[in-house]
Amino acid sequence: MLTHFFGVALSFPSVVYTTLLGVALVYWVFVMLGAVHLDADGAADGALDGAVKGAAEGAADALAGHGAHGAHGHGHDAGGDAGGPDGDGGALSGLIASLKLRSAPATVVLSVLTLFSWLASVLAMQAAHGLSPDLASSFLVRAAVFLVAPLVALPLTSLAVRPLARVFTHAKAITKQDLVGKVCTIRTGTVTDRFGEALLEDGGAGLVVRVRVETDEKLKRGDQAVIVGYDAERHEFTVAPMENLLDEREREHERERGREEAAEDDEDARTLSASKKSGP
Repeated sequence: MLTHFFGVALSFPSVVYTTLLGVALVYWVFVMLGAVHLDADGAADGALDGAVKGAAEGAADALAGHGAHGAHGHGHDAGGDAGGPDGDGGALSGLIASLKLRSAPATVVLSVLTLFSWLASVLAMQAAHGLSPDLASSFLVRAAVFLVAPLVALPLTSLAVRPLARVFTHAKAITKQDLVGKVCTIRTGTVTDRFGEALLEDGGAGLVVRVRVETDEKLKRGDQAVIVGYDAERHEFTVAPMENLLDEREREHERERGREEAAEDDEDARTLSASKKSGP
């Protein structure tokens, strides 16, 4: 039984996927040893596109070849007119997008795709041999298994890599502009328009930033301040006392309340005017 299994795995078409699976295993051994780095940024997505497109083109060429023999050369011309690079590219991108094959790095997707293609090929040849040894030895059957195996593996690969999306999701890097609006604590004796530092809590040890204030504002050690701007040329943050922010919020609240009261007064006036017009 084991001898028969190895015979199937090392004969066409399974031997192709066996070789690719061996290459993938060697690659992951190097990844674990640190000799190579896992491409988690999608730089190898072109390899994924090429692999899927190569399988599709291989199947199309095989079908076109049979059609050409059966129709004395006319089938090949019809096949050439039916599709083009743009159509193949659009269909390929649509297929990869619909199966969410970009949820994980291309190296992971290609490895899983190779594994499922190998399993599909071996199991299909085992089943063909169980039905009839002559059927399993047919070149057409072997070629069909070779072409169909990756197509069967595609949806299985999609199901396998989707849960890995969160593992390879990169956290968005915080930029200087993202810090605008954050609250910081002054750590120097005073802050002027030319000097000052503050501590910004980031969930860890804290981030020390250079801060400045307007000339008419004063801040001292321990005061809470709000970052209101960033000077990219001087690499400095402009801060304002918390009281200014609270006062501004209170003034905005008062203005909003005034607008609401004015709207209510206008509505009452319109209602009173309408009632007078409709009276005796």
